[in-house]
Amino acid sequence: MALGVLALQTVPAGAQPATPPLPATPTLPAALTTDPPRDPLHPARLAQIRFTTHGLAVPARLFVAAGAGTHPTILLLHGFPGTELNLDLARVLQRDGWNVLAIHYRGVWGAPGQFSLTHVVEDAQSALAWLRSPAAAPYGIDAGRIVLLGHSMGGFATVMLGADKGVAGYVLISAADMVADTLKAAAEPSERASYADDASYTNASFDSLAADVRAHARAWDWTTRAALMAGRPVLVLTSDDGLAPSDDAAAAAVAQAGGPAPTVEHMTTDHSYNDHRIALAATIVRWLDAHFPKR
Repeated sequence: MALGVLALQTVPAGAQPATPPLPATPTLPAALTTDPPRDPLHPARLAQIRFTTHGLAVPARLFVAAGAGTHPTILLLHGFPGTELNLDLARVLQRDGWNVLAIHYRGVWGAPGQFSLTHVVEDAQSALAWLRSPAAAPYGIDAGRIVLLGHSMGGFATVMLGADKGVAGYVLISAADMVADTLKAAAEPSERASYADDASYTNASFDSLAADVRAHARAWDWTTRAALMAGRPVLVLTSDDGLAPSDDAAAAAVAQAGGPAPTVEHMTTDHSYNDHRIALAATIVRWLDAHFPKR
């Protein structure tokens, strides 16, 4: 008998051949699909706050999770110059029981002061200090479970805060090594034009940002600072924006420094994850829930 005949399936007259089942689709976390019940005594809310950084009051948004008591808290750090704020993630995380402080930096989007990469790092440190201060206590901040989540330049600031041993964990979304990226832009006219256009949405010039990077290049060494995140869980998310090699290097530095080895996941999408927003949010929620279970 021919081998081809053995592969034939006998189908009753008029019936359709059976089709293989579709692969199972992972169930989305409830925070992506369902509003939680309203807590009339401790409702979810959105508060406008100002945190003080080097003498200036900078505006920020605080998404407060529903429920009594304290909640784990995310410090959400946006990229350069802040076109993508990732506030959709803030809402998802709020529904998942997290407080989220989404900040700006000095000199961008109406915030007072001068924009610089030095100030980005300082402002992230100041926002973290505010979360631990008595001023934040009325919002139910669990100061022992603060996770930094940074996208692009915000990922750079997140890595720069790796030495803060009070931080419970780190999430990097297409984190940018701003030293390497700025020096590359200074050397390549095509890269400089794009970088300078982004800088035009701040009150800094490209030349001032490049000078800032040159002055701090050694202190801001990417893998040296990334290694300081060791001892805490780290999630590294990459895309097709060209930043994956530096993000993989950061993950490797954490592992080599004693780990635990970061969770690394690549998504076939752009720098803002425009067609992967649900996948991005679901991945972050699942990772947070696994490492910081509800109390």
